Amino acid sequence: MFKSLLKESLLKKIKMSLPTSNSSTILELPDGRTEKLEFTQVKATQFTVSDSDFELKSGVNVELDIHNVNLEATSKVLWPGEKVTVKGGLESHGHALKGVVNIPINKTIHDGVRGESWLYWKIETPEGVLMNDKPIHMVGEVKGLPPQDSEFRSEDVITLNNEKGEFAGTIYNCCQSN
Repeated sequence: MFKSLLKESLLKKIKMSLPTSNSSTILELPDGRTEKLEFTQVKATQFTVSDSDFELKSGVNVELDIHNVNLEATSKVLWPGEKVTVKGGLESHGHALKGVVNIPINKTIHDGVRGESWLYWKIETPEGVLMNDKPIHMVGEVKGLPPQDSEFRSEDVITLNNEKGEFAGTIYNCCQSN
């Protein structure tokens, strides 16, 4: 009991902010219409960096709790001139999104190391709200925290459902540049 209390009290959490980023994704609707949406960040992304786990064989894993994602795009194809917004994290799903930075032994974060995040989005379109049940797995190279001068990409096709749980489209080729 004392050991677990001591461990919890020693854990450090550092709050950080990513002031700007640009993102894009291809949205495909059930009827086959597609658009590459170019998003800008409308609110700084807040996240918490937790204490690291060190393993002798693999190095350091730094865990991140991403508190919010707030993006906006203006549609040019699917809904010309209309706004499409993305929210993620506490505001949209009630819990933080997860990320991790893996720092191998004999490297520092400044050398460029693997970073990953798992994102759940709530996409507000003129035709309704779309959400993903399976996370968008983003992978990139990180050279510091916050992850400035980094690019993250997804590889999977992610199914979107409407608020009734019905299939409403897919997103793929997600990219984020900080």
